[in-house]
Amino acid sequence: MAHLARPAAFTLFLLSMAASSAQDQPPKAKSPDGVYAVRRQGASEKDILPLKNGERLLVHRHRYLKDAAKEPPRYLVVGSQPEVILALAGPPKAVKEEGQGLRIQLKLTPNAAEALERLSHAQVGKQITIVLGGEVVTMHKVREVIKGGDVQITSCAPGAAEYLLEQLRANYKGK
Repeated sequence: MAHLARPAAFTLFLLSMAASSAQDQPPKAKSPDGVYAVRRQGASEKDILPLKNGERLLVHRHRYLKDAAKEPPRYLVVGSQPEVILALAGPPKAVKEEGQGLRIQLKLTPNAAEALERLSHAQVGKQITIVLGGEVVTMHKVREVIKGGDVQITSCAPGAAEYLLEQLRANYKGK
């Protein structure tokens, strides 16, 4: 009888160790702001897992689209760091479009513009995503190489463009 109790006690000890180590795990760090190549995507986590070394899982909840309620979340696998850091050459500009809300225009620094050109060249016909504040803001299919570092963000939900503009201005801070 003592022989049977020992494995059960050992099992409970292992379970308690696993539970405490799971509680001791630090919270996942937010994804750094920037532009990422989408490596894989799917309708659920199981469609794209397991993650490989140097990969990160993001969820595109379509929070900033006008018709966000109609879109189910998309699970994205990207690199652990952005391919393009959102280094702005000037403050973001908001352009009011009649009946369309705000269009946000960005000008990237020369290094960021070169990185975006390289990324867009590698991703023609594939997806890229922009992450701000640790969350997916927008996702686009690259149709052609993006040259010169001029970027626009459009099709935002009401109120979302103002939030994005605020985040981008905080990112710029008159550098």
